[in-house]
Amino acid sequence: MKKILSVIAISIVLLMVSNSFTTISSSMAGTEIAVIINNGNPISTLSAGEAKLYFLRKIKKRWPEINKNIRPVDRKNKCAEQELFYAKVLGMKADDVEKYFIDRQYQNAEKPQDKFSNDKEIIDFVGTEAGAIGYVNASSLTAAAKEKIKVVLTVSN
Repeated sequence: MKKILSVIAISIVLLMVSNSFTTISSSMAGTEIAVIINNGNPISTLSAGEAKLYFLRKIKKRWPEINKNIRPVDRKNKCAEQELFYAKVLGMKADDVEKYFIDRQYQNAEKPQDKFSNDKEIIDFVGTEAGAIGYVNASSLTAAAKEKIKVVLTVSN
Protein backbone atom coordinates (compact mmCIF):
# COMPACT_ATOMS: atom_id res chain seq x y z
CA MET A 1 0.00 0.00 0.00
CA LYS A 2 2.82 2.41 0.90
CA LYS A 3 4.50 1.62 -2.39
CA ILE A 4 1.32 2.44 -4.35
CA LEU A 5 0.87 5.73 -2.49
CA SER A 6 4.50 6.63 -3.16
CA VAL A 7 4.08 5.94 -6.87
CA ILE A 8 0.88 8.01 -6.95
CA ALA A 9 2.56 10.90 -5.09
CA ILE A 10 5.56 10.85 -7.43
CA SER A 11 3.25 10.72 -10.47
CA ILE A 12 1.31 13.74 -9.23
CA VAL A 13 4.50 15.73 -8.62
CA LEU A 14 5.83 14.84 -12.09
CA LEU A 15 2.53 15.81 -13.67
CA MET A 16 2.53 19.16 -11.88
CA VAL A 17 6.12 19.85 -12.92
CA SER A 18 5.50 18.92 -16.55
CA ASN A 19 2.36 21.11 -16.63
CA SER A 20 4.27 24.08 -15.28
CA PHE A 21 6.81 23.76 -18.08
CA THR A 22 4.01 23.49 -20.63
CA THR A 23 2.40 26.65 -19.26
CA ILE A 24 5.66 28.60 -19.51
CA SER A 25 6.33 27.33 -23.01
CA SER A 26 2.77 27.84 -24.22
CA SER A 27 2.90 31.55 -23.26
CA MET A 28 5.71 31.89 -25.79
CA ALA A 29 4.19 29.60 -28.42
CA GLY A 30 4.20 31.21 -31.83
CA THR A 31 6.00 34.32 -30.57
CA GLU A 32 8.67 35.83 -32.78
CA ILE A 33 10.78 38.71 -31.53
CA ALA A 34 13.08 41.08 -33.34
CA VAL A 35 16.21 42.48 -31.71
CA ILE A 36 16.41 46.08 -32.89
CA ILE A 37 18.92 48.92 -32.97
CA ASN A 38 18.84 52.50 -34.22
CA ASN A 39 18.98 52.92 -38.00
CA GLY A 40 22.11 55.07 -37.64
CA ASN A 41 24.08 52.17 -36.19
CA PRO A 42 26.10 50.59 -39.03
CA ILE A 43 25.80 47.05 -37.66
CA SER A 44 23.57 44.99 -39.93
CA THR A 45 23.29 41.66 -38.08
CA LEU A 46 24.10 40.15 -34.72
CA SER A 47 24.20 36.56 -33.55
CA ALA A 48 22.33 35.72 -30.35
CA GLY A 49 25.68 35.64 -28.53
CA GLU A 50 26.67 39.07 -29.83
CA ALA A 51 23.25 40.50 -28.97
CA LYS A 52 23.68 39.17 -25.43
CA LEU A 53 27.13 40.74 -25.06
CA TYR A 54 25.90 44.13 -26.29
CA PHE A 55 22.63 44.07 -24.31
CA LEU A 56 24.44 43.16 -21.08
CA ARG A 57 27.41 45.42 -21.92
CA LYS A 58 29.70 42.54 -21.01
CA ILE A 59 32.67 43.44 -23.18
CA LYS A 60 31.97 46.99 -24.30
CA LYS A 61 30.02 49.88 -22.85
CA ARG A 62 29.99 51.79 -26.14
CA TRP A 63 29.17 50.82 -29.73
CA PRO A 64 32.63 50.94 -31.34
CA GLU A 65 31.27 51.84 -34.78
CA ILE A 66 29.44 54.99 -33.62
CA ASN A 67 31.13 55.72 -30.27
CA LYS A 68 27.79 55.92 -28.42
CA ASN A 69 26.89 54.40 -25.07
CA ILE A 70 25.07 51.09 -25.35
CA ARG A 71 21.55 51.57 -23.99
CA PRO A 72 19.75 48.27 -23.30
CA VAL A 73 15.98 48.58 -23.63
CA ASP A 74 13.68 46.19 -21.78
CA ARG A 75 10.03 45.68 -20.85
CA LYS A 76 8.62 47.01 -17.57
CA ASN A 77 6.40 43.97 -17.10
CA LYS A 78 6.76 40.28 -17.79
CA CYS A 79 5.45 39.22 -21.18
CA ALA A 80 6.00 36.50 -23.78
CA GLU A 81 8.51 38.67 -25.68
CA GLN A 82 10.60 39.25 -22.57
CA GLU A 83 10.47 35.58 -21.63
CA LEU A 84 11.60 34.55 -25.12
CA PHE A 85 14.40 37.15 -25.23
CA TYR A 86 15.69 36.19 -21.80
CA ALA A 87 15.57 32.46 -22.55
CA LYS A 88 16.85 32.36 -26.15
CA VAL A 89 19.21 35.35 -26.30
CA LEU A 90 20.39 36.01 -22.76
CA GLY A 91 20.05 32.46 -21.42
CA MET A 92 18.92 33.95 -18.09
CA LYS A 93 15.83 34.11 -15.91
CA ALA A 94 14.06 37.41 -15.21
CA ASP A 95 15.31 37.60 -11.62
CA ASP A 96 18.89 37.00 -12.79
CA VAL A 97 18.64 39.80 -15.37
CA GLU A 98 17.37 42.25 -12.73
CA LYS A 99 20.11 41.23 -10.32
CA TYR A 100 22.73 41.56 -13.06
CA PHE A 101 21.76 45.16 -13.87
CA ILE A 102 21.49 46.13 -10.20
CA ASP A 103 24.94 44.67 -9.51
CA ARG A 104 26.41 46.51 -12.51
CA GLN A 105 24.83 49.74 -11.32
CA TYR A 106 26.40 49.47 -7.87
CA GLN A 107 29.75 47.99 -8.95
CA ASN A 108 30.44 50.06 -12.07
CA ALA A 109 28.04 53.01 -11.75
CA GLU A 110 26.35 51.83 -14.96
CA LYS A 111 22.88 53.03 -15.79
CA PRO A 112 20.36 50.17 -15.66
CA GLN A 113 18.35 49.20 -18.71
CA ASP A 114 15.65 51.61 -19.90
CA LYS A 115 12.21 50.05 -19.45
CA PHE A 116 9.04 50.61 -21.43
CA SER A 117 5.50 49.25 -21.36
CA ASN A 118 4.97 48.29 -24.99
CA ASP A 119 6.55 47.77 -28.39
CA LYS A 120 5.62 51.24 -29.69
CA GLU A 121 7.44 52.93 -26.81
CA ILE A 122 10.49 50.70 -27.37
CA ILE A 123 10.54 51.37 -31.12
CA ASP A 124 10.19 55.13 -30.53
CA PHE A 125 13.05 55.14 -28.00
CA VAL A 126 15.38 52.98 -30.08
CA GLY A 127 14.55 55.14 -33.10
CA THR A 128 15.71 58.30 -31.31
CA GLU A 129 18.59 56.91 -29.21
CA ALA A 130 21.60 56.04 -31.36
CA GLY A 131 23.07 53.59 -28.83
CA ALA A 132 19.89 51.67 -27.98
CA ILE A 133 19.38 47.93 -28.38
CA GLY A 134 16.04 46.32 -27.56
CA TYR A 135 13.53 43.71 -28.59
CA VAL A 136 9.94 43.80 -29.77
CA ASN A 137 7.35 41.44 -31.12
CA ALA A 138 8.15 41.02 -34.81
CA SER A 139 4.52 41.74 -35.69
CA SER A 140 4.97 45.31 -34.36
CA LEU A 141 7.43 46.21 -37.11
CA THR A 142 5.43 48.49 -39.36
CA ALA A 143 6.86 50.33 -42.35
CA ALA A 144 7.02 53.50 -40.24
CA ALA A 145 8.92 51.65 -37.50
CA LYS A 146 11.44 50.29 -40.00
CA GLU A 147 12.30 53.85 -41.04
CA LYS A 148 13.64 54.50 -37.51
CA ILE A 149 15.11 51.16 -36.50
CA LYS A 150 16.69 48.08 -38.00
CA VAL A 151 16.32 44.42 -37.13
CA VAL A 152 19.64 42.72 -36.39
CA LEU A 153 18.31 39.38 -35.15
CA THR A 154 15.01 37.50 -35.12
CA VAL A 155 14.21 34.79 -32.61
CA SER A 156 11.19 32.51 -32.50
CA ASN A 157 10.07 29.84 -30.16
